[in-house]
Amino acid sequence: MVSGIADKSRKRLSEKGITLLEGLVSTAIIGIGFIAVFQMVQYSVRSIDVSGERTKANYIAGTIAEDIYAFKNQEASNKTFVDSLKDTEWKSDKCEAKSAHKFTDSTADGNIRKKWSSRVSKNYLKCVDDTDKKNLQVIQLCHSGCTKSKNLYFDKMYIGRMEINMQKATKKKYLYFQIK
Repeated sequence: MVSGIADKSRKRLSEKGITLLEGLVSTAIIGIGFIAVFQMVQYSVRSIDVSGERTKANYIAGTIAEDIYAFKNQEASNKTFVDSLKDTEWKSDKCEAKSAHKFTDSTADGNIRKKWSSRVSKNYLKCVDDTDKKNLQVIQLCHSGCTKSKNLYFDKMYIGRMEINMQKATKKKYLYFQIK
């Protein structure tokens, strides 16, 4: 019996187990791994958010270009819609929420500009501050007497440039398109 008790105590001494120090070290290593994974997840979420905003900006810039193309020859006060845009650049500088578009203006030109302001507002695109700018510039190219005149231009042509700056102007979306 005595030898059986001595064998058990010898067996316990020879058994290897985890010490408290080893347990703490392994917990710290696993914790560092989890922190790295959480940072990657946070970066991925931010990246998905920025990608979504760029997609929305692309869509909105495209719809504005389609509106211009659809209404390019519409006249108000003996001026076509495109000439009106050429003379007065459209812009939306303020970071504010705008209500849904209501057709209250007496001209189609005014209604379309209100619709664009509503589409680029805080309701649709994330807006950080008033440095986020959205503007549209229409340039007329021709042989002489236009915004940009050169002897090489033989036909009158209108080019649109839509710019959307987002997130403190670090992300910019430009869309150039031919109107007519």
